[in-house]
Amino acid sequence: MTGQLNHRTVLVTGGAVRIGRAMVEALAAAGAGVVVHARSSHTEGEALVACLRNRGCRAWQVCGALDTPDGVERVFQAALAAAGRLDGLVNNAAIFTRRSLAASDAAAFEAAWRVNALAPMLLTRLLAQHVATVQSGASSPVAGVVNLLDQRIAHPCTGCLPYLVSKQALAAFTTAAALELAPALTVNAIAPGAVLAPAATAATAREPAGATPLANHGTPAQIGAAVVFLLSNPSITGQILYVDGGQHLVAESGHDE
Repeated sequence: MTGQLNHRTVLVTGGAVRIGRAMVEALAAAGAGVVVHARSSHTEGEALVACLRNRGCRAWQVCGALDTPDGVERVFQAALAAAGRLDGLVNNAAIFTRRSLAASDAAAFEAAWRVNALAPMLLTRLLAQHVATVQSGASSPVAGVVNLLDQRIAHPCTGCLPYLVSKQALAAFTTAAALELAPALTVNAIAPGAVLAPAATAATAREPAGATPLANHGTPAQIGAAVVFLLSNPSITGQILYVDGGQHLVAESGHDE
């Protein structure tokens, strides 16, 4: 373990699989206790927690939906009950659908909004309230929040409008909350590129990943390293860190996640 996050405990939503799992593993390797949230990947979450505990790491699993305010509250309280204290939050859970505006009804926009934007906002609020009750002074570690965005937020793109606007709302929240919640919390975000192809998607339905200036799209492990960096640095807040090989610098291009 690197020890960068010793004595910290972090809740990772959607932490059982894919990029979420990579972030959980990076946090645990840095010394943090990790609460792994899963909605449907219960088996994978249990296996991950067991693996981390076998390595001597502090790890717990909580399950639940994040698409209602009551669900958000239940997940957060379950995480507190399991770990006893939280001083970090990674808002990774999200839903992605490829829908044009013409194909998007109110339900599509609301579903994306509730999971991708509202749930992270409410979880951040709950963490801030919790931190205010447990902080013991200057010796306490600065609590931190990292929101997972998407490099698409840097420029207009087509074909996924409900998802895009929900992530852009979360980006705006990141900077506003960073100012409002300082100095008790840092609030930052990571905007990945085409790190992983979507699960269970036919090859014929996939978008091209697109070109990048650095000729790579990043890896889950690199996303995990970025999360550790942001949560371990008490002097960084209100930042959006693109981990996408520079893809946000070039013209619009579709990509697999």
